[in-house]
Amino acid sequence: MPGTKELKGTLSAALREGILSHAVLIEGEKGTGRRELALWLAKAILCSEENRPCGNCSVCRKIENGNHPDVEIFGGNGGARSFHIESIREIKNSLWLAPNESEQKVYILLDIENMTQEAQNALLKSLEEPPAHARFILTCDNRKSLLDTIISRSTVYTLEPPTREECAFALREKFPELSESEAELFSIAYGGNFGAASAGFSEGMGEIVLLASKVPELLKKGDSYSLAAELSSKCKTRAELSEFLERLLNITGRCGIDRAAGKKAPVRVSPIEAVKTSEIIERGKLSVLQNCSIELIESWLCMELSRIFGGNL
Repeated sequence: MPGTKELKGTLSAALREGILSHAVLIEGEKGTGRRELALWLAKAILCSEENRPCGNCSVCRKIENGNHPDVEIFGGNGGARSFHIESIREIKNSLWLAPNESEQKVYILLDIENMTQEAQNALLKSLEEPPAHARFILTCDNRKSLLDTIISRSTVYTLEPPTREECAFALREKFPELSESEAELFSIAYGGNFGAASAGFSEGMGEIVLLASKVPELLKKGDSYSLAAELSSKCKTRAELSEFLERLLNITGRCGIDRAAGKKAPVRVSPIEAVKTSEIIERGKLSVLQNCSIELIESWLCMELSRIFGGNL
């Protein structure tokens, strides 16, 4: 996962020097590799090879395959308030039992921003006075969603998103069929978030991303008819229209910023065009949420965007 190299180095050094906290909190937005980093750290903690994690020993392979008896994973499914106290009670019931195969036990708690307050309060006791063999690896999108007492009992590491260039490079490695320009476009469309961009490409969102990138040029040529026709054929559901709006927002916003900074951008958008487009997109997103007719929203979008890119600001 791009963007994790520096943090892996920091965690490796802390583990090597014996100063890694018994409770590590990895903070980062969805798609930046929080889960992968948590599993990597669990391997590093339990691996007995010299350069840990080696990735090849039985310990590393068992963790990778999800069947190591001393690594337990909780959370990671569902939305807000879906992480309940029952999971914390399960942890407490096994916490003081000796490890099965290794010298330590690792508890991975994913997306703890989804914990109920009751569950967070119940977790505190285990974080305050754990047995010597217990390690906790927690992940969240933003520490501000957690109780201060949870944060104070953990060492927080922030996982920064990769650069646009790192994201594009990783996309080409994962999807060799992507050209250099396509990988760059996907990286911009998903804000440099490799996980989201990877999922978007895998789920067939390439046509929607390409359409979003074509909007400024089509309208500058006065070809609003082609835009309307493509919108109608490619965005038939509210989910597809919402996806189009998000990608258009990222593409025009990023390219407008690059243009203002004198940098090269794959889509020709001026800063003022980017600002005006964001205003229209926010209104469009609200209309989608309000269950307005998809056809009417798309017609309105073409009209409003034509005013921006047709020179009628």
